[in-house]
This record gives sequence, C-alpha cells and structure tokens, in this order.
Amino acid sequence: MSEQMISLRRTALLLRDFFAARTREELRTAHAALTAHVPGGLPPSPLNDAAAAGLEYAFNRLFVGPDALPAPPYASVYLDDDPLHMGPSTLDMRALLHSLGLAAPHGGQPDDFLPYELEAWHALTLLLDNDTARPAAREALQWLCEEHLGRWLPVFLQRARQAGPPPELLAVLDALDAWRAASLQRSLYENA
Repeated sequence: MSEQMISLRRTALLLRDFFAARTREELRTAHAALTAHVPGGLPPSPLNDAAAAGLEYAFNRLFVGPDALPAPPYASVYLDDDPLHMGPSTLDMRALLHSLGLAAPHGGQPDDFLPYELEAWHALTLLLDNDTARPAAREALQWLCEEHLGRWLPVFLQRARQAGPPPELLAVLDALDAWRAASLQRSLYENA
C-alpha cells in the first residue's frame, strides 16, 4: 500500500468526521485532527473560543441551516435535474452503500450526504487490497470518482468558497479540494 493511499484514506475519514460534526466541540475536535494530519494548510490548532464559535456559525450557515443553504453537502442537489434531496443520485449512493454493507446512520441525513460518500470512498479503497473484490471495487470507484464525486464536489466547493467562510473553514475546504484532486485520479485505483 502506498504512503499516498494511506494518507488519502486518513484524510477522507478526517473530512468525514468534520462534515458530520453537529456541535462546536465536535467541529473543534475534527478541525484539530485535520490540522495535525494536513500540514501547512490549516491554521494552528486548537481553535480558541472565538474562532470555534465563528467556525460553528459559518458551518451551520453554509451546510446545516435552518435558512437556505449556500452549499448543501448533498450530491443530489448538484447532480439531479431537480435540485432536491433524495433524488436519483441519493438512490445510487444508497445502492453503493448497501453493496458495501454500509447504511446511512439514522439521523435524518440522506445517503448522498458528503460524510457518507467519503466513507464509501474509503471502504472501496480498502477493497482494493482484496484480490477477489478488487475488480468490483475498481469499477465502483470509477463510478464514484468520475460520475459522482468528481462531478459534484467542484461545484459544492465553489459555492462554499463564494459564501465567504472564515479562514478556519476555508482551510478545510482547501483540504477537501486537495483530497479530491489526489484521490479521484483513476491511476490511483487502477494500478492497485
């Protein structure tokens, strides 16, 4: 296993934890873990109380609500003809998650929620280590990377950046973009 793949897997899980966070403390913890893992790109950790409050406010404004979201973290908003939750893209992700033996946790989030998609990518890359599962994992990764994540993440990132996030959140978006650029390369999983 390459060092690059190990690092990308770890980054995917850290990003998953950040975007799944629901409290200021969860955001602070996830941000600190990303800071420790992604050198040079994120502000120093731990966040002070004012920075953590600003991060929580911006995170909720962009990704949670209650108002209209500038950058909803759901693939169906960007991929489906009708930009609503639970469209065909959601069902595609549900089928992929189920094929991996995963299911979206109960909590009201649809299957195409960004943290679940990062988890699916991680699980598929683990299957590349299994000779029997490798061909199916490659095929699923090709779909996930090229037809799914590769199509909606750039638009999501653009909308989130345009919403004027604070530096702490902008750094996380930059880390997600760097992960996207590195992890969605076909050569990364074709040669595994």
